[in-house]
Amino acid sequence: MEVGPAVIKDKYTIIRLGIVVSSKAKKVPTDLTVNQTFETKDAWSSMRGLKMLSMEKGSVFPELSTRTDGLTDSLTKDKPVELFPVFKAPSDGVKTVELFMPQMTVAIGLPVVEASAVDYSVDDVLAKAELDEADPGPFAMNSIILSADGSSDTKKNEKSTTVTVDGDVTFEVDSDQLSAQADAVLANVVEQIKKYPSGGDLTITGHTDDVADDAHNQDLSERRAKAVSSRLKKLTDLSTWNESVSGKGESSPRVPNDSDEHRQANRRVEITLTPSKPAEASASPSASAVPSSATVPDPAGPVGKGPEGVDVKVGGKAVHMSIDGVFRVGGYLAGTLMLTASEKVYVDVWEFLMPPEIEGPHSWAGWMMGVYNLTLLSAGQRYLGVDYSYSNGAWVMLSNDFVFEIQPGEATRFPVVWPDTGEDSVTLDLPGGGGIWERVAARLTDIPVVNV
Repeated sequence: MEVGPAVIKDKYTIIRLGIVVSSKAKKVPTDLTVNQTFETKDAWSSMRGLKMLSMEKGSVFPELSTRTDGLTDSLTKDKPVELFPVFKAPSDGVKTVELFMPQMTVAIGLPVVEASAVDYSVDDVLAKAELDEADPGPFAMNSIILSADGSSDTKKNEKSTTVTVDGDVTFEVDSDQLSAQADAVLANVVEQIKKYPSGGDLTITGHTDDVADDAHNQDLSERRAKAVSSRLKKLTDLSTWNESVSGKGESSPRVPNDSDEHRQANRRVEITLTPSKPAEASASPSASAVPSSATVPDPAGPVGKGPEGVDVKVGGKAVHMSIDGVFRVGGYLAGTLMLTASEKVYVDVWEFLMPPEIEGPHSWAGWMMGVYNLTLLSAGQRYLGVDYSYSNGAWVMLSNDFVFEIQPGEATRFPVVWPDTGEDSVTLDLPGGGGIWERVAARLTDIPVVNV
């Protein structure tokens, strides 16, 4: 696989992919193609699964070309198949980009060059391209971090950070009286506030479930928001923040109020920070500085070091799972989980969904298709894979939409990008869990982090 460079021409970026069968291959099927490799569940036989990233800037650029040239060409040992995905050009000053390639890896540090630096005609590529520019991006990477005990979650994008604290943990039942655990839960909010000494806008909003009448719920949500505001003022300095405190009662549920678990998720207080100087938090995080009310959860499956790997059961058959390391670029980490087996194994994407037991803003990831349960564990926090949203609100995670069956002696690959934990080595945790489909569970420790 030859990747790059990233060529800038007017408002577009073209990245050449040269794909050829390895000279080590003993036998090459005559019908071997790449037509499914980079597709998505919404765009079959396409390259729309490819995403250009600027991990330094926290931006995602979706692939724009709708053409299928090269995708159905037979792969041989003699001649590479060439693909030319097209993206919107990054902002001035971006010198390198990354390419997220589903089913393969994340290519790191592709140089950004002018058209004169390559030996193919960029003009010809653009002339032939059929571009879908309805929503070209770039889109901000969203980072979601969950407290491992479910007491809070933190969602970040380029403009704001929202910490949601669980009402049942933070307050006494049906009350605005803070619980004994409240300070431990609010410690994460305090840590986020301290990252921005210049302050900005701070909104604190209370929410309830639909039990009791509207008036009671509205009053309770307002009192809980005020209680959080009062406690935060005692825990840290808010003098540089423009504070707004309100309650929405039951009017803005996070999820439908159709079960006890969902009602609990809706009983919450949301604290949103919109800093006046977002760059103040650009320094790499320190895992030891991130407080948490949660301890590290017990592993749900086998445990081993990342490069050595562990054996898990997929479809009743033994599969070896390993990850050699991850790369740090900007405020993010990128790595590729490898699955190998000695016999053919059918892999169902449902086995790698986020389990329903894990609450938070990605609770719906328990039923949407995709490899979503590859999380990092650090200091009682669970770091989910990076995602982004289109202008219409449609959500996309940087992950495989589907997976192929594992062939003997070959690797199935799950590339993923996470927010940086700030550590020299990380722990990858597949939390397993139940529901309709049993999830694959495993924990891989001591995964080295390479600074790029």
